Amino acid sequence: PAQADAPAAPAKAEAKPETKPEAGPAVDGATLDPAHTSTTFWIRHIVAPVAGRFDAVSGVVAIPPRKPADGRVAFSVKTDSVDTGIAARDKHLRTAEFLDTAAYPEMRFESSRIVSAGTRLARVTGKLTIKDVTREVTIPVRLLGIRPHPMMPCVDVAGFEAQLSINRLDYHVGTGKYFKMGAVGDVVDIRIAGETLAARPGCVKPAKTGE
Repeated sequence: PAQADAPAAPAKAEAKPETKPEAGPAVDGATLDPAHTSTTFWIRHIVAPVAGRFDAVSGVVAIPPRKPADGRVAFSVKTDSVDTGIAARDKHLRTAEFLDTAAYPEMRFESSRIVSAGTRLARVTGKLTIKDVTREVTIPVRLLGIRPHPMMPCVDVAGFEAQLSINRLDYHVGTGKYFKMGAVGDVVDIRIAGETLAARPGCVKPAKTGE
């Protein structure tokens, strides 16, 4: 098997002066809204990037604006939900040569430390598990805002986006055969973006009235 190259360095958050985070509704326990969350990836095929996505993702993104260290970020992705738009390629990716979805049905991330990196920016460090490998990574997360949900009383909706790059060979996704051929790259760029939903503490839903 080919030796994996050194792991790709995580994307760096843009350096900005530290400022006081904006006030906003609580986001503790905020769970991902699957209907408004996307997990996409890109990898080089010979010379050009090819995109794909995972359609089944769940988890929590709870980063309180005033106390990010008290937050938690956790993701679980169903590996068999991979979708590149080409059925034959998706079938190949699900085999033991790549994701081995039968043996490893999920990829997981669990945060261990969250620090502020500026207004609406956080650096989230934690363990990323893909197949039989667990590695520590640091993911820059941009908070896009928090507001009351316009259609769900007593619920706050928060937006976020996170990006990182990993070396797939470090996680045993592929043997290196196609990389040595120059057919498929080793670095995978990943972007997770979406919304979370959280019940607003102390909020009382208005009583329903008859027509």
